[in-house]
Amino acid sequence: MLPVCYQLRDESLLSLRKTSTLALGINCLSVIAGTVIGTWIAIPPTQERQEISSIEPILIGASIGELIGLVLALLIIWTRGGHERSV
Repeated sequence: MLPVCYQLRDESLLSLRKTSTLALGINCLSVIAGTVIGTWIAIPPTQERQEISSIEPILIGASIGELIGLVLALLIIWTRGGHERSV
């Protein structure tokens, strides 16, 4: 009985680790995407002189990316965690 309990615990910990790694990766990618979009809005590619008149679009893009990443990460943890608990 004891080895079976350890095996189940190890499998659940591995599953939780995979889920949290995926959630963290999605959060990081969305922050990077938000920062890139904010930078693109602050300095459009068609602009001749590459100077930033305001840093606000970059900060807004990064914060929107962070919020979207947080929601997606929580959604992944919630859906995968519920699926793993039911198994």
